[in-house]
Amino acid sequence: MSLISGPGLHRLPSRQQLAADLKAVNRQKDAATIAAIKYATEATELQQQLDEAGITISGLLHDLEIARQEGIRLQAALDNATTVSVASAVRDITPGDEPTHPIDVRKIRAEYVADATDPAVYVPMRLAEAVEAGLL
Repeated sequence: MSLISGPGLHRLPSRQQLAADLKAVNRQKDAATIAAIKYATEATELQQQLDEAGITISGLLHDLEIARQEGIRLQAALDNATTVSVASAVRDITPGDEPTHPIDVRKIRAEYVADATDPAVYVPMRLAEAVEAGLL
Protein backbone atom coordinates (compact mmCIF):
# COMPACT_ATOMS: atom_id res chain seq x y z
CA MET A 1 0.00 0.00 0.00
CA SER A 2 1.37 3.33 -0.93
CA LEU A 3 1.48 6.31 1.37
CA ILE A 4 -0.02 8.44 -1.34
CA SER A 5 -3.10 6.43 -1.99
CA GLY A 6 -6.66 7.54 -1.79
CA PRO A 7 -8.24 10.80 -2.81
CA GLY A 8 -6.53 13.97 -1.55
CA LEU A 9 -3.79 12.23 0.45
CA HIS A 10 -1.12 13.40 -1.91
CA ARG A 11 -1.51 16.99 -0.74
CA LEU A 12 0.72 18.59 1.92
CA PRO A 13 -0.74 19.42 5.34
CA SER A 14 -2.24 22.85 5.77
CA ARG A 15 -0.63 25.64 7.78
CA GLN A 16 -3.11 25.14 10.60
CA GLN A 17 -2.33 21.42 10.71
CA LEU A 18 1.44 22.12 10.76
CA ALA A 19 0.97 24.71 13.53
CA ALA A 20 -1.10 22.24 15.59
CA ASP A 21 1.53 19.52 15.07
CA LEU A 22 4.29 21.94 16.09
CA LYS A 23 2.42 22.89 19.28
CA ALA A 24 1.93 19.21 20.14
CA VAL A 25 5.62 18.49 19.59
CA ASN A 26 6.57 21.51 21.74
CA ARG A 27 4.25 20.28 24.51
CA GLN A 28 5.88 16.83 24.36
CA LYS A 29 9.34 18.45 24.43
CA ASP A 30 8.37 20.55 27.45
CA ALA A 31 6.96 17.49 29.24
CA ALA A 32 10.17 15.56 28.48
CA THR A 33 12.28 18.48 29.75
CA ILE A 34 10.27 18.62 32.99
CA ALA A 35 10.60 14.84 33.43
CA ALA A 36 14.37 15.04 32.79
CA ILE A 37 14.73 17.83 35.40
CA LYS A 38 12.64 15.79 37.87
CA TYR A 39 14.77 12.66 37.33
CA ALA A 40 18.00 14.65 37.60
CA THR A 41 16.80 16.16 40.89
CA GLU A 42 15.87 12.71 42.22
CA ALA A 43 19.24 11.33 41.15
CA THR A 44 21.02 14.18 42.97
CA GLU A 45 18.97 13.57 46.13
CA LEU A 46 19.65 9.83 45.98
CA GLN A 47 23.38 10.47 45.52
CA GLN A 48 23.35 12.73 48.60
CA GLN A 49 21.54 10.03 50.61
CA LEU A 50 24.05 7.45 49.41
CA ASP A 51 26.96 9.67 50.44
CA GLU A 52 25.42 10.22 53.88
CA ALA A 53 24.84 6.45 54.28
CA GLY A 54 28.46 5.77 53.28
CA ILE A 55 29.72 8.24 55.87
CA THR A 56 27.48 6.68 58.52
CA ILE A 57 28.61 3.16 57.64
CA SER A 58 32.29 4.10 57.72
CA GLY A 59 31.77 5.70 61.14
CA LEU A 60 30.01 2.58 62.41
CA LEU A 61 32.80 0.36 61.09
CA HIS A 62 35.33 2.55 62.89
CA ASP A 63 33.29 2.32 66.11
CA LEU A 64 33.07 -1.46 65.67
CA GLU A 65 36.84 -1.75 65.31
CA ILE A 66 37.38 0.34 68.44
CA ALA A 67 34.84 -1.80 70.35
CA ARG A 68 36.53 -4.99 69.11
CA GLN A 69 39.94 -3.75 70.30
CA GLU A 70 38.41 -2.77 73.65
CA GLY A 71 36.87 -6.24 73.94
CA ILE A 72 40.23 -7.86 73.24
CA ARG A 73 41.86 -5.64 75.86
CA LEU A 74 39.16 -6.46 78.44
CA GLN A 75 39.40 -10.20 77.69
CA ALA A 76 43.16 -10.07 78.19
CA ALA A 77 42.69 -8.18 81.47
CA LEU A 78 40.15 -10.77 82.64
CA ASP A 79 42.44 -13.63 81.65
CA ASN A 80 45.31 -12.03 83.55
CA ALA A 81 43.11 -11.39 86.59
CA THR A 82 41.84 -14.96 86.77
CA THR A 83 45.09 -16.84 86.17
CA VAL A 84 46.17 -19.37 88.76
CA SER A 85 49.39 -18.14 90.29
CA VAL A 86 49.38 -20.20 93.50
CA ALA A 87 51.53 -23.31 93.76
CA SER A 88 49.67 -26.64 93.66
CA ALA A 89 50.71 -27.46 97.22
CA VAL A 90 49.04 -24.32 98.53
CA ARG A 91 45.83 -24.38 96.47
CA ASP A 92 42.52 -25.35 98.01
CA ILE A 93 41.37 -28.76 96.85
CA THR A 94 37.76 -29.85 96.82
CA PRO A 95 37.23 -32.64 99.38
CA GLY A 96 37.36 -36.00 97.62
CA ASP A 97 39.65 -34.71 94.88
CA GLU A 98 43.32 -35.45 94.85
CA PRO A 99 45.89 -33.39 93.03
CA THR A 100 47.65 -35.19 90.23
CA HIS A 101 51.16 -36.38 90.81
CA PRO A 102 53.73 -37.36 88.23
CA ILE A 103 53.86 -41.10 87.59
CA ASP A 104 57.26 -42.74 88.05
CA VAL A 105 57.66 -44.94 84.97
CA ARG A 106 61.27 -45.90 85.57
CA LYS A 107 60.30 -49.33 86.98
CA ILE A 108 58.08 -50.07 83.99
CA ARG A 109 60.76 -49.00 81.53
CA ALA A 110 63.35 -51.13 83.34
CA GLU A 111 61.15 -54.26 83.10
CA TYR A 112 60.39 -53.82 79.42
CA VAL A 113 63.74 -52.52 78.16
CA ALA A 114 64.54 -55.84 76.52
CA ASP A 115 61.21 -55.88 74.66
CA ALA A 116 61.62 -52.26 73.58
CA THR A 117 64.59 -53.19 71.39
CA ASP A 118 62.33 -55.33 69.18
CA PRO A 119 59.42 -53.09 68.05
CA ALA A 120 57.49 -56.07 66.67
CA VAL A 121 57.29 -57.61 70.15
CA TYR A 122 57.09 -54.43 72.24
CA VAL A 123 53.51 -53.56 73.24
CA PRO A 124 53.14 -50.66 75.70
CA MET A 125 51.17 -51.47 78.82
CA ARG A 126 48.04 -49.51 79.53
CA LEU A 127 47.95 -47.43 82.67
CA ALA A 128 45.07 -49.47 84.15
CA GLU A 129 46.96 -52.73 83.61
CA ALA A 130 50.04 -51.26 85.30
CA VAL A 131 47.95 -50.27 88.32
CA GLU A 132 46.35 -53.74 88.50
CA ALA A 133 49.77 -55.37 88.25
CA GLY A 134 50.89 -53.29 91.21
CA LEU A 135 53.57 -51.51 89.27
CA LEU A 136 52.15 -48.09 90.16
